[in-house]
Amino acid sequence: MNIAFYAPMKSPGHIRPSGDRRIARLLIKALKSSGHQIELMSELRAWEGKGDRSAQRKIRTQASQIADNIIKNIRARPPGQKPEIWFSYHLYHKAPDWIGPRVAAELSIPYVVAEASYAPKQEQGPWSMGHRQVITGLNQAAAIVCLNPRDVPALEKIPDCKHKIHRLAPFLDQEEPARPRDAINRKRLVQKYKLDPALPWLVCVAMMRDDAKLRSYENLAESLKRVTQACQILLIGDGKARSEVETLFAGALTESTRYAGQLDQAETMLTLTGCDLFVWPAVNEAIGMAILEAQACGLAVVAGNSGAIPQIVRDGQTGFLCGPDDTRSMAERIDQLLRDTDLREQFSLAAIRNIQQRHSLQSAADSLDKILHSIQRVSRK
Repeated sequence: MNIAFYAPMKSPGHIRPSGDRRIARLLIKALKSSGHQIELMSELRAWEGKGDRSAQRKIRTQASQIADNIIKNIRARPPGQKPEIWFSYHLYHKAPDWIGPRVAAELSIPYVVAEASYAPKQEQGPWSMGHRQVITGLNQAAAIVCLNPRDVPALEKIPDCKHKIHRLAPFLDQEEPARPRDAINRKRLVQKYKLDPALPWLVCVAMMRDDAKLRSYENLAESLKRVTQACQILLIGDGKARSEVETLFAGALTESTRYAGQLDQAETMLTLTGCDLFVWPAVNEAIGMAILEAQACGLAVVAGNSGAIPQIVRDGQTGFLCGPDDTRSMAERIDQLLRDTDLREQFSLAAIRNIQQRHSLQSAADSLDKILHSIQRVSRK
């Protein structure tokens, strides 16, 4: 079927890499793999992060003009070229969908949302305008697809929404099986980052931003100071808080820390396959795409148990989960896996199976296809 796609938080065509952009692209690829035709309807970013009502009204006005043009354009098309479903990814009070609900209503087509968050405490806050629009969209939605289980309890409190909720496991597009700890790749990493081949290598992948990411880096640094086993860590990522991160890993951690900077997707995956253990406190993490990637590359994981991470890391089977702020437990679990190489290898093999069996592109494509066809059948009655 023809599907109109829009991501109010961050377009799949945005120049800056992020988890949001990655998931938007993965959703499009999953839908296309089931034979659907996808049309990106707008690049407008509806996100406003300062609580500036004037800026929010400006975005709303711009969105209204875009919606007018989309409606006019689609109405002029022959029937076979018109969208049959509108699909919006990631909307919440700071990035509401001002376009999709109106266009879908005007064209009398089902409106579907994926990764929607509802925060009742924002009803009277600086983003109250966006909060109300999120409620409008959720009430209109024919289906609400949830990748993050943390969103579900609040969504279920909205009248008439509980029956619309469909859970979708976070997923990856992995074309080839991982080859963990490939000898040639490890030699390359030794030369590139001056890593010691006699030591185990920890790794994490995260942007360096002055928000929950920086808190995770703070907790990671504190955890590593408690680790008793000799190791090195490679930090993959960059951002405006790079200097703050470097300060956190200075002193006692200086000699054991290496910085890769921001890598593209292919190089990130290749680097992960050369490492031994993925570590990340995941403070306020939503999906944890880097943790999915790490498991796909055959890495055992020690991570915080926030957001969807308990859904993607099988605690005690593919890794260990700790409280995001529990630096003592995280250090103990890291030490355990550094000492017990047999357990680490067991987790490594289980991690690869976990991704292949539960978090593949094909499994997500099948689930989405089933949801969309059920909606289409209902709308035709």
